[in-house]
Amino acid sequence: MKSSYKERSFDRGAWLLLAGVIAFVLIVMGNTITILRLPGDGWQMDYNDRDAGNHLLRNFVGAWETPLQWGDVVTAVDGQPLPTAVQLFPLTPPVNLVEGGAVNYTVQRAGNTMDVPVTLHRLNLAGILRGMAFTMRSELAQWSWVLAGLLIFWLRPGNRAARLLLIAGTSFAIVNKVGWAATTISLDFAPLSTWSANFLINFFWGWVFFPSLILLLLTFPLTLWPLTRFPRLTPALMYGVPFALSLATLLTGEAAPATAVLVSEAALIFAAAGTAVVQVYRQKQNRVVRAQVSWVALGIAVSIGGTLVSYLWQWFSQSPNVDNTLTAIISWPVTLALPVCLSIAILRYRLFDIEVIIRKTLQYAVLTGLLALVYFGLIVLLQTLFGRATGEQSPVIIVVSTLAIAALFTPLRRRVQDGIDRRFFRQKYDAQQVLADFARTARDETDLDELLAELERVVGETMQPERVSVWLKETRR
Repeated sequence: MKSSYKERSFDRGAWLLLAGVIAFVLIVMGNTITILRLPGDGWQMDYNDRDAGNHLLRNFVGAWETPLQWGDVVTAVDGQPLPTAVQLFPLTPPVNLVEGGAVNYTVQRAGNTMDVPVTLHRLNLAGILRGMAFTMRSELAQWSWVLAGLLIFWLRPGNRAARLLLIAGTSFAIVNKVGWAATTISLDFAPLSTWSANFLINFFWGWVFFPSLILLLLTFPLTLWPLTRFPRLTPALMYGVPFALSLATLLTGEAAPATAVLVSEAALIFAAAGTAVVQVYRQKQNRVVRAQVSWVALGIAVSIGGTLVSYLWQWFSQSPNVDNTLTAIISWPVTLALPVCLSIAILRYRLFDIEVIIRKTLQYAVLTGLLALVYFGLIVLLQTLFGRATGEQSPVIIVVSTLAIAALFTPLRRRVQDGIDRRFFRQKYDAQQVLADFARTARDETDLDELLAELERVVGETMQPERVSVWLKETRR
């Protein structure tokens, strides 16, 4: 009871953590407003485009006439080329990069390169709010991170996992939904202090988000090494070393330190998650703990797996419309999976039967992959054969492949389901058959010791109790 009460009470550490999170939010908002207030053209870009060196204009938030158009790609300002890769230092601003000044933009428009004179302005409050709203309303599922973090922290302020989720969730949401509003041409020429602060904020993955997620996995549901051995040193190193390497990247202009941080932390996330699963199941913890670690593993698998599928699809697909459709379909479950699963695991109230969810997820993931391979394999094979025979492509092949997939769906689903049950859920596979076998054994077995051993085995396989004992009443003679 004392432990439960402590988790639900706000102590000094909880208040200090909340103050630190609020301070980070205010810093991000202040830096974003400062950048949006710089003299500029009034256009915003997508963060992923700009981060890759593609200055594609996406959204106009100014209140004046602009010679630029949606879809223009800016390649140079007053003859100074813009970065074509991740920018590691600010550019030297032209002398006329001031409010009311006129600069010459080199843009690519509809396949043509042209020079466009642009007069610079400062955004008013309405323009700044429009700029923030542009990123806030895109990919609304990302708000689930901060909502989950605040909700779980409010319910469990004394829980270390809840605190780490608050740090990770708030940093993720505030940078993605507010910090990325500062994606403007003016940012390339921002003052060094403003540009450096923006660089560190946008590298939150390295020194805030991933360290918090790794520590959460080392803390919840079991405390693992090195936290058990170095409870204070481990968090200090997890946050301090990535931040120091981020500063090194900023000071030297070399991307190697930042890259090393991300690669190492990605490996640590998988290692921590795998270690937690192995430790829980090897030590035969109670069912609540096993369910908690299963929920965490499911969230990581869906989020990381879904992101990988999206990247692979966009890499191999030739149709942008298909890419956008797939991204829209999978973005919500992929984004929601990890915060929702972490929230369920931390609250641990009436946990759902996670094994059923994992079982169904495995079944339909494998089934979808197999059907996709068969579908595209049939199309490629039949189109190749038909093309060699006739010299042209036939739309009938797509219809035939679709019908083949429809015919294969049910039998393939059954085979996949049986295979997964036998391989991963053997203890629960065909429980009725196990009980029927025991009934036959009890009818034919005459050795009491053998019968008791068989009874313990059947109960252990079907019900999975922590301990099995049999009490035999002595009979009076």
